[in-house]
Amino acid sequence: MVGMLDEFAAPDFSLIWGSLRNLLDFRKIEIPGSVRLVGSVRGEFPVDAYFPVFLEISSGSGREDLSGRFNCAGSSVGQEFYDRSWHPARSIPLPLYEYDPELSIQGFRESYGRLVNSWIGSPIPDNLPCAAVAVKTRGNYCDEREAQWTVVLLLWPNNSARLMSLEVFEGALEDCISPEWYLSVSRLMPIAAAIQQMKSASENLPRWDRPSSSILIEPVFLGGILTNGRKENITANHWKQEWVYDRNKNLVEDLCALLDELQTILIES
Repeated sequence: MVGMLDEFAAPDFSLIWGSLRNLLDFRKIEIPGSVRLVGSVRGEFPVDAYFPVFLEISSGSGREDLSGRFNCAGSSVGQEFYDRSWHPARSIPLPLYEYDPELSIQGFRESYGRLVNSWIGSPIPDNLPCAAVAVKTRGNYCDEREAQWTVVLLLWPNNSARLMSLEVFEGALEDCISPEWYLSVSRLMPIAAAIQQMKSASENLPRWDRPSSSILIEPVFLGGILTNGRKENITANHWKQEWVYDRNKNLVEDLCALLDELQTILIES
């Protein structure tokens, strides 16, 4: 078969391919066992809030929103602070995948590895990461007022990674819908260094009252590696599912296993 293909010149192969495209509707062809990149979406932090906070690379090392302090009756300052300067060009997109849900974990790993292996040589935008892992924790930072802290690890197939973190604090008791938040962004770094920082962050979560923590993953099918968490579906944003933990020890154990697996896939690819 290889010898037959070698006999075709490039123009001949183009003609054959063009004929096949006229005969077949490739949208109706399903390839079993494959993981497919089907698009991207503007990345957001997986926080519970009345507004989106995007995965944005600002001009500095981060940004903040203190508009809740000015959100008093008759004032539009708070809304003006929030509306200014969000721009899609500065936001990191996240990948959207399709896959066969009947695949085994090993099947997912192999098919995803093949996709990542061809990532750099394809027309995929350079700013689109191939994976994202988020750790989120929430609790009460004082009586009846809640805080959330989220760190997102972004991974690219060219051995680069970035960490982005977000702190959100509820506003005053009479107006909890006006929180303050602080976003920070790391520089690009090797994947191994970023993974180590992510592991360290998960071991040193904020010590708030009544804490609850979770892991979120894109691609979500890698969640099969997480065995200690309680899986829950979410509809507020594109993260789709999260694994919730009552004990931080269990979260750290699952996160380390997931990050080690991702690092292995990316190195082998």
